[in-house]
Amino acid sequence: MDPKKYIESGIIEDYVMGFVSEQERQEVQCLSKIYPEINDALSQAEDLMATWGADLAVSPPEGLKDKIMANLGEQEAAPMAPPPLKVVSEAKSEAPVRSINSGSSNTVGRGPIGWIAAAAAIILSLFLAYQWQDSLNFMRAMEEEILAQDEALEDLKKELQNTAADKEQYESLWAAVSEPGVRKIDLNAVSEDQPALATVYWNPEKQETFLYRDELPTEGDGQYQLWAIVKGKPVSAGLLSVDDNSIVLQDMAGFAEADAFAITLEPRGGSESPTLDQMVVLGKV
Repeated sequence: MDPKKYIESGIIEDYVMGFVSEQERQEVQCLSKIYPEINDALSQAEDLMATWGADLAVSPPEGLKDKIMANLGEQEAAPMAPPPLKVVSEAKSEAPVRSINSGSSNTVGRGPIGWIAAAAAIILSLFLAYQWQDSLNFMRAMEEEILAQDEALEDLKKELQNTAADKEQYESLWAAVSEPGVRKIDLNAVSEDQPALATVYWNPEKQETFLYRDELPTEGDGQYQLWAIVKGKPVSAGLLSVDDNSIVLQDMAGFAEADAFAITLEPRGGSESPTLDQMVVLGKV
């Protein structure tokens, strides 16, 4: 239980104004006995309400008391009327008393105070409603900010996980190309006008092939495809990742024997046979 938050909720003012339910009234009374802060806030609210009543009280007009007493004296001195006229006499005698006691009292005494108290209650309610709405808007803004930060943190977490996975994969691939029996084959540019370079790490015993993308021109609308020349015939070793130089070492199809390796530029998705006039690099085993 946080007394400060409980006080800031506005229930103390509602209690003093009489706007709370019976359960809330008992709750305020009970908590004011347990928490000194709530008791102090309740006392201050009651003192403020009493101050408002004292400052805004309206004194009755002079001579009102004498008029009321004189009217009551006339009623006591009036003779008893005959039975047939008794109802009429009582009606006439009671009407002025009711008018003076109720109408004058409400208009002069209670009317202004009640109106001012109601106006003060409305103003206080509007102020508390404004504060509540402002606090609610602030809380919503904070919730949105926290949600955005959580999403950013989640994205960063996924990025770190992907980075860790890539690192583990690269370490595994580099470990594979460092094993005994792995042959390094340089694939050099076919055309002198277009610089290009790639490296194949081939393990014929384990039938593993890895491609290191050193420097290849941008694919454009096409896609690079690695070929192994096996017994004079080109066999596809797989497609290179499109426009992704971050993947420096890629696992390709394995071969038990090969005479050479080459890379050609093919349409996206690859081809069944190489486009020879689009050969970019070539390397003999």
